[in-house]
Amino acid sequence: MELGRLLQELIAAARKADITVRAEPFDPGLSEKGTKWRGGLCVVRGQRIILLDERAPLVDRIATLAASLASVDLEHVFMPPIVRATIGAYGREATARPLPNLTEPRPPVRARRRAPVGGDQE
Repeated sequence: MELGRLLQELIAAARKADITVRAEPFDPGLSEKGTKWRGGLCVVRGQRIILLDERAPLVDRIATLAASLASVDLEHVFMPPIVRATIGAYGREATARPLPNLTEPRPPVRARRRAPVGGDQE
């Protein structure tokens, strides 16, 4: 299967599982010199969302999406066998590290206040 089509099938599988997929340009400083791309599954106000860095290479967006879907119950979701196999491959890779429980509410994260940049400093 073509990689672009695989990405679209993974997005369709996420939607069938009631997960929103959003691709946005991330701050380039978030990646480790372009070698490790960021993104993944999170819960915002009770809605599951998978965030992808739209600047990341296609294979990295596929990897982030497949790894995120590997932590979700997709038994009831129909998808082509190659898509299920891709998710399964990333699921086996992820079993080495424990995943957080995304079903329990967590306290909100608050940003720290920073000193103004370029302002009057003494």
